Amino acid sequence: MSNTTLKIFALFFMLIDHIGVFIPGMPVYLRWIGRLSAPIFIFCSAWGFTYTSSKKSYLIRLYVAGLIMAVIQCFIGVENNFFRTLFSMCIIISLIDSYRNKDKNFKRHLYIYFIWQTLSIAICILLFDIMWLSEEFIAYFLSALFGNVFNLEGGLVFVCLGVLIYLIKSNKKALTIGYTGFCIIYFAITITSILPIFLGKLRFWGFTFLSDIIEYILDTIVCLSPMDVGGSTFFRNFQWMMIIALPFMLFYNGERGKKMKYFFYIFYPVHIIILFYLGNMIYGLFSFSKLGKML
Repeated sequence: MSNTTLKIFALFFMLIDHIGVFIPGMPVYLRWIGRLSAPIFIFCSAWGFTYTSSKKSYLIRLYVAGLIMAVIQCFIGVENNFFRTLFSMCIIISLIDSYRNKDKNFKRHLYIYFIWQTLSIAICILLFDIMWLSEEFIAYFLSALFGNVFNLEGGLVFVCLGVLIYLIKSNKKALTIGYTGFCIIYFAITITSILPIFLGKLRFWGFTFLSDIIEYILDTIVCLSPMDVGGSTFFRNFQWMMIIALPFMLFYNGERGKKMKYFFYIFYPVHIIILFYLGNMIYGLFSFSKLGKML
């Protein structure tokens, strides 16, 4: 399968997932199918960034798309903005390429990246104390404007997955082992109480402040909230089902396929807006009908 074909599959899985998210009363298995989408998009972006004729233009497109989606997020209050996740992933990949190519500016760029990330995230956190700024504006728009990893969809978990896939994407055996291992580790963390127990131990030993900081970082940056782990592996923490995306990656034939990149940039925000308002309308009709029966 070509890169474009894989993206179409990922888009289809994403659409099914978002129908399950936004439309009331949908069966949970729609969300299971949706677990395949993000890993395939990440895989395609890793290859796309490798073969693009202009890495700078590629990054700019992802940044602008993420910023536009952030504006939409502020208006309708949805958490979906995978453009920002892909942008953060590709920024780190570009640093890796710089290191591999022995770029003399690598260290300077690396220092700038870490300083910028630290300062911009600190600004976002501090601004939460300013009451006249909405949480949506800070968490969605400002973080997108700064291009930082604060409040990413999927968090650093998916960014790290993207970097891992980029490093091993050319070797199908390494890709199989690496991706499977990642899924197993993610599964082990999300279905057990490892994180809550660890934070509880810190509090027991008197490191309450440190525990609170780690929990905040896990929640807003890493996207592994200790409050959300555990529970049913089929009805709550079912992200492990992303392992099923592996065969699609292995069928990649190295070809780009039909050029239709802007279709994906446009489809993402448009389908979310449509499903959001359609879901609200259906929910309103359902509530009205239920109220009528009560009267």
